[in-house]
Amino acid sequence: MKFWDLWDKAGIYIMSITTLLIFAILTPNILAISNIVNILVQVSMVAIAAAGMTFAITSGSFDLSIGSTLSLTTCVLAINIPRIGLLYSVILAILVGGILGFINGVIITKFKVQTFVATLATMIIYRGLSSIYTNGQDVTLINFRQIKMFSSGEILFIPVPIIITIFVYILFYLIFKYSLFSLIVRSVGSNERVARMIGLKVDKTIICIFIMTAVTSVIAGVIQTSELLTGNGKFGVGFELQVITATILGGTRLSGGKGNLCGTLCAAIMLGIIKNGLNLLGISDNYQRLITGIILILVISTSGAREKEKMSIN
Repeated sequence: MKFWDLWDKAGIYIMSITTLLIFAILTPNILAISNIVNILVQVSMVAIAAAGMTFAITSGSFDLSIGSTLSLTTCVLAINIPRIGLLYSVILAILVGGILGFINGVIITKFKVQTFVATLATMIIYRGLSSIYTNGQDVTLINFRQIKMFSSGEILFIPVPIIITIFVYILFYLIFKYSLFSLIVRSVGSNERVARMIGLKVDKTIICIFIMTAVTSVIAGVIQTSELLTGNGKFGVGFELQVITATILGGTRLSGGKGNLCGTLCAAIMLGIIKNGLNLLGISDNYQRLITGIILILVISTSGAREKEKMSIN
């Protein structure tokens, strides 16, 4: 029991430090300040979306459609920036993302469709909408480079993606730590039936959660559009798996009821360290995906063993 308590509190931090030390030995360049900043910038998209996913998984749900939401976001931005300008295009993208999240929540709560089936279906639908919206073509923003501020801009020498990530996590941490909404999220994740019996607003909470996952994926999409100066309906493939991996690895219980935002952020950074270290070692993307998959299996297995241990004690 003591081992699992220690693992719950510090497991991801121990893993992250150990990972950094291993790669520091194998490739000392990983510790260069410029490289560390690069890692933090590169993990910003996964980290931001994982903040929303932490709420979803804590509630006993998850959102498979966030990669498609991200791709649709890039298309909305790329097509509308020349028409209505950068600011209004970002606002429009956020509104579109919120509507997509709202649709997910309504399908799940009002039509009683399982989360996996609902978000798998909308994942396909939203990606189809992205391709239809752009006629299956890349939409470039070569002549509208002001959007680059979201990926390569700096404020007080701190890259904007890092600032956005910090802002999102401060806001979400305050919500997660101190709001009634967060208590309902955990209650739903622990036992949705009981939460309904005692009169909690379960449906509204679930809808809000899916709006949050969609909006955070929109923010990630803004950063990607800024980085690539392109909108494309094919972006974001596999993005949801990266985000779910970071969330579960960070200590959010897959069965619901318990979340760890700080752990999520740390896990996203750790995955970034692994990817960056393997790149410096010349390891191909295929092997990197293999390693990420193995990590996810190990984490889920550890989580399962932990739950069995607690159940046997109780």
